[in-house]
Amino acid sequence: MNLTSWLMITTSIALSTILTTTATHWLMVWTCLEINTLSMIPIISKPHHPRATEAATKYYLTQTMASTTLLFAATTNALNTSNWETNITTDPATMTIITMALMMKMAAAPFHFWLPEVAQGTTTMTTLTILTWQKIAPLAIMLTIHKNMNQTFLLSSAILSVMVGGLGSLNQTQLRKLLAFSSIAHTGWILATMTTAPEISALTFMIYAMTTTPIFLSINHTLTTTIKDLGTIWTTTPHLMMVLTLTTLSLGGLPPLTGFMPKWLILNKMTSMNMVIEATTMAVSSMMSLYVYLRLTYTLSMTLPPHTTPMLMKWRTPHKKHPMTTSLLTMMTTLLLPMSPSM
Repeated sequence: MNLTSWLMITTSIALSTILTTTATHWLMVWTCLEINTLSMIPIISKPHHPRATEAATKYYLTQTMASTTLLFAATTNALNTSNWETNITTDPATMTIITMALMMKMAAAPFHFWLPEVAQGTTTMTTLTILTWQKIAPLAIMLTIHKNMNQTFLLSSAILSVMVGGLGSLNQTQLRKLLAFSSIAHTGWILATMTTAPEISALTFMIYAMTTTPIFLSINHTLTTTIKDLGTIWTTTPHLMMVLTLTTLSLGGLPPLTGFMPKWLILNKMTSMNMVIEATTMAVSSMMSLYVYLRLTYTLSMTLPPHTTPMLMKWRTPHKKHPMTTSLLTMMTTLLLPMSPSM
């Protein structure tokens, strides 16, 4: 891909997401979402591999189906109310359909089936983009219309997403697929307080993106693709082993790391709203995800590869400097918990 194409695609992705967050007309929202989807297709299919082509096709079909559903709901609402504004759409049936379309775009259960396959079929950095940046647009739309959304529907999807994310990651050995199921589980936590405390949902997404980014940067730096490969990281780059261990534990939500903050705030908000059963179900379901994260940290820091070479420079380590972004984000994912009282 030449420089001009790359600049055009990345600019389209960035501008379409920014315009979606600021748009108030449903046609403008739909147009920006379509531009965003079409801009991602060349990036996903860039490796020129059959798996990448399959991933691009699945991504295109799923996102187009969600966008078409959103356009159908918005058009139906406009026919009934002569209104195209996003922030004053109040019809319950329209809001339910729009919520389902946005959940499909965010890969929330039960519309999550496409995400693990797409994540496995493309490159590590493209998967990071799909799991973080591509969720900003649908999340921004949800934050705009959160007052009119069905709380019971969102809460049911949140609980199901946490359960599916935990169960789906239990038998995974591929890191990209495992982190995709982790994204599904975190999407459930984001949806849990969407109607009652949207600021907590936005904070949850920001902390998730801040935590998962150094993990993807590290496994991309070491060319790691499976859990088995994690056991060799400490022999080549011990500092990356520490980075991955801390960020993985933070992703699991263990105190005193920053990842504990959103779960703490969400569970506190849900219990204060008399959602004790729902909060307990989500907390117990997240134990499956925590087991997977602990298994990753065990493989990273407590296992020995079968044949450790005494060579100073290993063939697996790329000859490039480690990005400063990883170190900065790692510090933030481990040290920001004391800021919780101010949230």
